[in-house]
Amino acid sequence: MALVISDWMRDELQRRKDLYRRLFAGEPLERAPVDVRVTVPPQHTTQELFRDGEKQLQAALASAMATWETLPDTDAIPAMRPDVGCSCLASAFGCEYYWGPNPDQTPGIKGPIITDLEQQVDSLPVPDPQRDGWLPEGLRRIRMFAEAGEGFVPVSLLDAAGGVNVAADLMGVTELLVAFHTAPEALHRLLDKIQDLYLATIRAGIEAAGGQDNITTVDFPDTWFPEGFKGHASDDISASFGPEIYREFSAPYHARVFREFGCGGLHNCGPNPCHEAYLEHEFSPRSLDLASPYSDEDLPRLRESVKGRGFIYLYWDGERDPVEWYRSLMETMAPDVLVVPIVMLTPDRDPAEICRQMRPISLEYARRMEWGWSRLPGARG
Repeated sequence: MALVISDWMRDELQRRKDLYRRLFAGEPLERAPVDVRVTVPPQHTTQELFRDGEKQLQAALASAMATWETLPDTDAIPAMRPDVGCSCLASAFGCEYYWGPNPDQTPGIKGPIITDLEQQVDSLPVPDPQRDGWLPEGLRRIRMFAEAGEGFVPVSLLDAAGGVNVAADLMGVTELLVAFHTAPEALHRLLDKIQDLYLATIRAGIEAAGGQDNITTVDFPDTWFPEGFKGHASDDISASFGPEIYREFSAPYHARVFREFGCGGLHNCGPNPCHEAYLEHEFSPRSLDLASPYSDEDLPRLRESVKGRGFIYLYWDGERDPVEWYRSLMETMAPDVLVVPIVMLTPDRDPAEICRQMRPISLEYARRMEWGWSRLPGARG
């Protein structure tokens, strides 16, 4: 699929980028961003797309261009996500992928490779992202996607899952939860090695993409983060433990990403028992990206912990009326916390009309908001 990029599209891309630059800076906006996208149902199963980068590219590019062509009023910056699975870092350490019987499931791992953390951690080598596991294929896809995007359609980097999640892949979830209390020093040594690999993978991914100008963030989200705020970390497993564990075993390793690439965002689908610790580190994210089905009940608590420090991206659940859902978000969170709704719709659901109906709510939301961040984590060039 060849890109056809009009002058209007180039001008509009700059408008949308400026909107998000102002949002990350905490500047007052005339309207709150509304991220509505078209997703074209792929002709292949999830497993086929994961196994075949060329098919994955065509599916991603089709949805990105459909959003440009049919949704002129959205604030979304259509992007593409090269994906080789959220266990790709674990695969580099030696974990083998497992493909389940459901063709629309993403891959997992067959089993842990660390059976005695204290005995094995020091001899465990840090892999090479150019050589080990699924990472070389991931870098190849980043390069291929970026070339297809021609500097106009940005690409995400790889879904790295996050250090504690990778540790769970390597040693097992139960064993990890026990190690928090029985072998914390050995676990920190493992997390250091995981983070060394992650940072090396990010640097290799940026190089494969042709530079930071061509990427959304340094992790998997296909939401575009401004210059200086490209850093992103994932921590889905933090739904399973409390804030004290998060402060010791998650936040310092996320900070290594934010320190180098900017304090951009943190992902946890939810729920969010660690919410109070998300934004209290010296290097903390400016935004959270959460999933509505698992985080909606946490919004009143997040309103208190995020207020004055940043904003939230929230992924729609695909079921409720998106317009009424967005209105409920505004009523719950204004004037303290802005929530940017991310709504992905197939063409048959009339995404243009839904976007049009969300626009008045976005104007009202912006009028209600108390803008500005009282705590400004540093951006990075």
